[in-house]
Amino acid sequence: MIQKTILVRALSAAFSAAALTVAVAPAAFAQSNAAGNVFGRVEAPAGATVVLNNVETGYRRSITLDNNGRYNATAMPPGRYKVELVRDGKVEKTTEVEVLVGQGTDASFVAAGIQAVQVTGRRSRIDVSNSNNGATFTAKELAKLPIATNVDAIIQLAPNTTRADSRYAAGASFGGGGASENAYYINGFPVTNPLTQLGGSELPFGAIAQAQVLTGGFGAEFGRSVGGVLNVTTKSGTNTWEAGAKWEYEPNRLRAEAKDVYYPNTGAPENKATDNTIFRRNSNSTVTGRTYSTYVGGPIIKDTLFMFAAIERKETDRGNVNRYNSTLGIPSSPSLARTGWEDRQDSSNRYLAKFDWNITDNHRLELTLLGDDNKQDRQLYGYNYATGQKSAQQSSSEHYRNNSNYTPVGADSQILRYTGNITEDLTITALYGQSKTKVENTYDGDLSSQYQITAASRAQYPGLNYTTSQVLSGTIFPNDAKNDTSSGRMDLEYKIGNHQIRAGFDNNKLKSIAAGDVNAGGGVWFYDFNANTTTAVSLGGVPTVLGSYPGLAQQGYFVSRRLFDSSTNAYSDQTAQYIEDRWQVTKDVLVTVGLRNEGFKNKNGDGETFLEVKNFKSPRLAATWDVNGDASLKVFGSAGRYALQIPTHLAVRGASRSLNTREYFSYTGTDANGNPTGLVAMTPVVSTNNEYGQAKDVNTLTSVDIKPTYQDEITLGLEKVLTPSLNVGAKVTYRKLKETIDDYCDDRAVVAWAERNNVSLDNFHGLGCVTFNPGKDNTFRVDFEGNKQYTLVNLSAAELGFEKAKRTYSALDLFAEHPLRNGWYGRVNYTWSRSRGNTEGQTRSDNAQTDVAATSTWDTQELMYGAYGPLPNDRKHQVKAFGYYEVTPEWSVGGNFLAASGRPRSCFGNYPNLPDDAPDYGSVYFWCGDSAAPRGSRGNLPWDIRLDANVAYRPAFAPGLAVKVDVFNVTNKQVAQNVDETYNLTGTTINSIYERVISYTAPRSARLTIEYNKRF
Repeated sequence: MIQKTILVRALSAAFSAAALTVAVAPAAFAQSNAAGNVFGRVEAPAGATVVLNNVETGYRRSITLDNNGRYNATAMPPGRYKVELVRDGKVEKTTEVEVLVGQGTDASFVAAGIQAVQVTGRRSRIDVSNSNNGATFTAKELAKLPIATNVDAIIQLAPNTTRADSRYAAGASFGGGGASENAYYINGFPVTNPLTQLGGSELPFGAIAQAQVLTGGFGAEFGRSVGGVLNVTTKSGTNTWEAGAKWEYEPNRLRAEAKDVYYPNTGAPENKATDNTIFRRNSNSTVTGRTYSTYVGGPIIKDTLFMFAAIERKETDRGNVNRYNSTLGIPSSPSLARTGWEDRQDSSNRYLAKFDWNITDNHRLELTLLGDDNKQDRQLYGYNYATGQKSAQQSSSEHYRNNSNYTPVGADSQILRYTGNITEDLTITALYGQSKTKVENTYDGDLSSQYQITAASRAQYPGLNYTTSQVLSGTIFPNDAKNDTSSGRMDLEYKIGNHQIRAGFDNNKLKSIAAGDVNAGGGVWFYDFNANTTTAVSLGGVPTVLGSYPGLAQQGYFVSRRLFDSSTNAYSDQTAQYIEDRWQVTKDVLVTVGLRNEGFKNKNGDGETFLEVKNFKSPRLAATWDVNGDASLKVFGSAGRYALQIPTHLAVRGASRSLNTREYFSYTGTDANGNPTGLVAMTPVVSTNNEYGQAKDVNTLTSVDIKPTYQDEITLGLEKVLTPSLNVGAKVTYRKLKETIDDYCDDRAVVAWAERNNVSLDNFHGLGCVTFNPGKDNTFRVDFEGNKQYTLVNLSAAELGFEKAKRTYSALDLFAEHPLRNGWYGRVNYTWSRSRGNTEGQTRSDNAQTDVAATSTWDTQELMYGAYGPLPNDRKHQVKAFGYYEVTPEWSVGGNFLAASGRPRSCFGNYPNLPDDAPDYGSVYFWCGDSAAPRGSRGNLPWDIRLDANVAYRPAFAPGLAVKVDVFNVTNKQVAQNVDETYNLTGTTINSIYERVISYTAPRSARLTIEYNKRF
């Protein structure tokens, strides 16, 4: 039975309002994630029909009016249409409209001739037909704005979006959500990264026809997101042959110097040598970019068969001090003389081939072929801070492809889509597609046999060698990794009276081969130091008195051997069904009621299901009111529940074999490669998460009757046409996370339960990590005897030690927009928002952990002490303004401005009062030195203020030629985007890089563009 949550109250209120008001859009119709709609009203409908003609392809559709003179044409391909009112075979009136993906366009013929706000050749900026939150951008608009040529730049134009942590390979935050909680579509096909859900595959930027950014309020058709949706449609061929080419150049000589990073002033005596000194030099970095693109499109058979093809190659050459992780490329790095500098050659090869077949006026077939392949060649050299020069001797040559540690992740995709207007009242669409990603990493020479060496300056014993021949660091992907996605869906639209019924289903199958990571070089020797040698310190959870062991431990110096291997296969099956009724209550009131049913299951490398959610229901409700009946004032609202699936990556470590161990030693010296000698073991082999390489029992990996991550959302807003040159609007949004999924890695509550119930623990080998719903009562299957005979252990949230999972997002959005009129367009958005809670969601930006839905957030109760506060994606104030001005027919200028308050700052350290039986996670507790440090209690980073601008020249003497200059970060304001929030590493020693800047705003740069377009 559904609890009376915010969602239920919102649904009740909205239904009541609809019943009382009976007053929301001109016509009922269905939306589509790859098409749009044209609707309207005709006075004196007797003997009249409406005919829609795509002015570029000849696609034609005739619509019969109902008794009230209303009509709607659903599932219309995006583009420009001539809409004709035909009576007795003669055209009485005509207008032109632009159909936008996922939106409705009003083409009404009223007494005055044409509805006032629908001006020929200009689309209305108020869509009174839906309550979606977000924005839609056309190719023409994107070409005018000074933005980077990638989909993330489009996302950041929309309100309620922020950039994800710079350490993530991709993704963005929509409405306070985590970077992995979004959905990405191209022509209706899901292109979200199946392994991590961080970002999605892209296409040639010039091949984008329209990009819809949904930040909330979307209907039952969309799911698998508690953040937002990016919905892209591609260009298609027309009845006119056209071709073009573009060259973009971003020279290093026009790029400002990047800011150097310095050690912060910690004031600690042990950091005296590093405080306020340079940590990493960025000012001598070089970046030169080039992009080559071309396209051709036209009719294979006029009015019937069309093609459009585009290719794009991006090349970026970089040279900089090695910044792959925080221990490389810094003055104290033992490997500085070998790996301190990197030269890189990044490339992205993208293509689109689109074929459209108008079989008849009522049947259409589309084939889309996409490619997105990303590579990096990387060479390492030594670096000398004193001279500022790299060494002549190359130490390593590395090669990566679609590797998220180094490159964007793309895919090759094939998509087939059918649209059939069976009758005027019945439309069917069907889609099937598949995508494949190949991941590669290869190295010149054998780098497999030498452990990595990690030794901070304070951990190095004077006179010993800590340099190594191993040039790789961290973890690497297995070389044979790949990801596959196949997806099929069908949608049906049926009109009956004042109701437009829409229903559909989809089925996605995801496969990740050799997912996960392994230590480069096989392992890590991690050197450390603690001045306390007389009393016990915790080493991997083992109390250890350093001074009781021979060797350098007596002086506080020790080393740990760290082994990690999580590579495995992983699979996920996802299904969904939905039904939606768009009910035209009156001519001005539209109410949409929908229900979405979703399920998913995740399988490990052996194909065993370890997590399954069935039949999760998500109700949706939306209403719009065209107050004046002329699309000049819209009041709208929505309430809905949104659920999120789990990516394949959860099987990595979570459900498959994995190794993650540490063993601590005293030592007496080091060899020529930095390996320790004279080892004396101080602890056994320990694993915080019980990962010793053993097979996992899938029956014990997930709590019983687990629920998916889901949240409830309510929105209310209005938009108003003040004058033909000014639209304004306001919207409030409230989101509340109701449930989340993460892992729990602490068996103390289970042990206590066994002791209370007199259950023997003689053969119990630990709980391991179990996927569960944090902050609520959970039931676990526990194999106490080690014989696969399971005991159901029910533990309350209090017994587990957790408060309820909390994340809320509250926002007020205001906007003012000048539609394209008198040669200029502009929009200003202001957002006041608060994102607060004790969990970010599937990701953890505090330390950029990429174990999606298996972060350390909920592993033990002590990790959550002080966890509530402003979350990493909280930006209290944001101003986004963009637009362009056509100064003359030849000259135009554009601008894009952002002012956003800074990210909240937290402090993480060792928890001093950790119980003896508690797992020790080191420096990830909300504790700073000798005091608790609740989330966000250290203030905020500085405001992020950026201005981008451009100027374009299109000479009249050379039609089709354009020359443009874009300048990014015009004022060269470089501010900290994120900082290291780890206060200490071992014991109470202050981390020398606590509050060290991880990344700054990119410095000022310029992009020169020359393009030529020709229509034949």
